[in-house]
Amino acid sequence: MKKRTVAAILSLVVVLSAGSAACAEEGKHLTAGATTGFFGAESLDPAYNWDSWIMSIYGITENLFRLNNNFEPQPWLCESWENTDDLTWVLTLRDDVTFSNGNKMTADTVKKCFERTAEQNARFADTVSIDSMEADGQTLTIKTSIPEPTLLNDLCDPIMAVYDAEAPIDEELGASCTGPFIATAFEAMTEVQLKKYEGYWGGEPKLDTVELKIVDDQDALNMALQNGELDLVAQLPAAGTDLFADDDNFVMDSVTSTRTSFLMYNLNTPALQDVRVRNALSCAIDRESFANVVFKGFADPSYGVYSAALPYGGTDGLELAVDSFDPEKSSELLKEAGYEDTDGNGIVDKDGEDLSLRFVTYSYNTEFLQFADMYQAQLAEIGVDLQVETYDVLDDTMASGEYDIAGLNYAMAPTGSEAYFLNMVFLPGASNNYNGYDNAKVDEIAEKLATAYEKDERNDLMKQMEQEVLNDGAYAFFANQKLICVYNKKVTGFEINPTEYYLITNTIDIDE
Repeated sequence: MKKRTVAAILSLVVVLSAGSAACAEEGKHLTAGATTGFFGAESLDPAYNWDSWIMSIYGITENLFRLNNNFEPQPWLCESWENTDDLTWVLTLRDDVTFSNGNKMTADTVKKCFERTAEQNARFADTVSIDSMEADGQTLTIKTSIPEPTLLNDLCDPIMAVYDAEAPIDEELGASCTGPFIATAFEAMTEVQLKKYEGYWGGEPKLDTVELKIVDDQDALNMALQNGELDLVAQLPAAGTDLFADDDNFVMDSVTSTRTSFLMYNLNTPALQDVRVRNALSCAIDRESFANVVFKGFADPSYGVYSAALPYGGTDGLELAVDSFDPEKSSELLKEAGYEDTDGNGIVDKDGEDLSLRFVTYSYNTEFLQFADMYQAQLAEIGVDLQVETYDVLDDTMASGEYDIAGLNYAMAPTGSEAYFLNMVFLPGASNNYNGYDNAKVDEIAEKLATAYEKDERNDLMKQMEQEVLNDGAYAFFANQKLICVYNKKVTGFEINPTEYYLITNTIDIDE
């Protein structure tokens, strides 16, 4: 991995400083920075890809329901609701909400919004099974095709963001939404400038303008915060915590999230169709060193699927094929699978083919870049060649199948719904099932989970599903991490949320 020079970092800080000075307007202004993974939207169309997630962080979009710190859905744009039968939900919407273009939010505008998003984005159908919708004034009636016990949680997912689908979606500035801020300038994956929406239903925002910078050099972000060019850095890597932990000029907040680092093995790669090879690769992950050294204790090593912070997470009651860092076991498994170094080049081979694998991950994720270095070295010791490639956006590469192992970092249950990650990754045809995973028992469990209302039953089904996934070894989950934000002490009214959905709100203020 190449290291950026000090000169390059300083030049980025100069750009940050110049950009902030150029866009600052009269009134209260905040400048925040993060890497592509947290701030990087490709557009301001809530129906496109994952951009609704980022737009929620920006304070542009909102949902009918909002999650509290315990992942419990609370009414937001919705005022009240009634579950009249297993398939019918009657939602009464607030009567005082307008979009940023001044148009009123009604049940009909929400209905049309959901219809457009469903047409544009496959994740909508993965999130909720809506059979039909009826709108009458401020009453929206949703009928689902199957019972949806977690519908209120699902309505918190940013893919269900509310926007004015009848108004034109501006090519640069995107859709008209209900949040406290409106985009005034946008450059994809680079920056967004915001102004407060004075007609915001939840109360006039404290800040007049906000500028968000996307910079994939964490050293530059940290330096800009120290020098005053930034007021806040979101999703601070653990490596940066030492810089701010004992500095009275800054506040550092962290909260346990459901975000997990894991590997996805491409089951279309011939060598990876053998579970012994996949388990060998998983045994070669030094989870403890990654969590304690790279993450400086801001993560927990993982051998299960979900974080132990969740009622169905952890490894209690599960049988583990991989339960420790064990290079010797890796070598034994590779030998059982027929891989040995027959030509003395240091790489194990089978049928004349070296075991050389293409590893793809994020270019901006500091911890994963460090992991890639560690993993590459660890695999070399057991005779596996790992070729590392990094990308700003992984989706196209993953969808094309042009990879063998992907290093990924996902929020596993951000809506509080047990089925969130299951429906998105483990089921055939799911939006992020990039590796061809297919297990009929998992599919059957998913069907049962979709109609189970009792919490104990849902937790039990999740444990059954996790055991199946671990048996298959198609993924290696290795670290559950915390969300860390650091900001200048003059910033007030900021609250970190474990869902990661909410950052820029109407309550954030700054003392100038």
